[in-house]
Amino acid sequence: MLAPMTSRAALAPMTNRPALAPMTTVTTLLTLLTLALGCSSSAPSAPSNGTGGGEPEGLPTPASFLAPSAYDCSATGPFLPPPRPHALDCFADAACTSPLVAAHRMATPFAPENSLSALRAAILLGVDIVETDVRLTKDGEVVLLHDAEVDRTLDGSGKVENFTLAELGAMTMKSAEKPGDFSCDRLPTLHQAMLLAEGAVVVELEVKNTAAGVLAAEYLRAHNAYDRAFLLCDPAECEAVRAAVPDAPIMTRPQTASEVAGALAYEPAPILVHIDAYDSFLTSEVLAAIAAAGAKPYASSFLNADIEALGSGKLDGYLELYDRGLSVVQTELPHVLLLALGRLP
Repeated sequence: MLAPMTSRAALAPMTNRPALAPMTTVTTLLTLLTLALGCSSSAPSAPSNGTGGGEPEGLPTPASFLAPSAYDCSATGPFLPPPRPHALDCFADAACTSPLVAAHRMATPFAPENSLSALRAAILLGVDIVETDVRLTKDGEVVLLHDAEVDRTLDGSGKVENFTLAELGAMTMKSAEKPGDFSCDRLPTLHQAMLLAEGAVVVELEVKNTAAGVLAAEYLRAHNAYDRAFLLCDPAECEAVRAAVPDAPIMTRPQTASEVAGALAYEPAPILVHIDAYDSFLTSEVLAAIAAAGAKPYASSFLNADIEALGSGKLDGYLELYDRGLSVVQTELPHVLLLALGRLP
């Protein structure tokens, strides 16, 4: 069993590590805000701005950690993660107390969101969990796409549910101004991503379409993948998933602290609970209830630590989230969070 975390100093010494230089424009802050709002259950999808992510002046560039040729279409592998201070299945092990890093839409600062190139980058960085989204094609294939429409991220227009997998495969992924060769990237299927991720990184599947969520749960059961993937679902989606696959690994998402008890009322219990990193959730009562169910608290840093890092170059905000009781922090800047934890040089 890993020793419990007691302080930020126990996570990663911050002495002799200068604060990152602040950005000089607000463009990336605005992009980050629209991405965060696009992930809210009640907010619209992110606007058409390429592929999301981005890197302000002053922050370490993705290329300073990974050359694009290590993970883009020219890369040949092998795609292996660096050593971790915990087992890969820590996310599902209540006894494992290591702080875990989740990369939103795989690793958007490095490659087109939800692409296999982004997944390769996340693996090479040593990210613990990659977040992605599941939807269904016209011919019933589970694919990884955040928006209901393909317009923002693919070279096409229309709803993903109106295209066959073959038709989607003819659309290239938009890469905006990211350096690297992403000409081979197409909308990935669940199967393609799971094959690449196996043994290297855990996959979080946010359910954007209930039927896709059910098929994804059936896939995880058929491939004995409960120790390397899970589904994020709202109540109606979780009910449908568990009706089809009663033991499917799920992460529930209460909208308020008063809904946490209901979010834990599954048998078996969820392995994680997605809360907001606000005072109303980060109370001893809420965190104790989650722990008593054998689950871990998970939250996003989009509207706090990510923005602090972008705006001022300070990394303490990430460590404070773990100090307040979170087990998993999801970020738009996985390389920056890994740096804060002392897991990148």
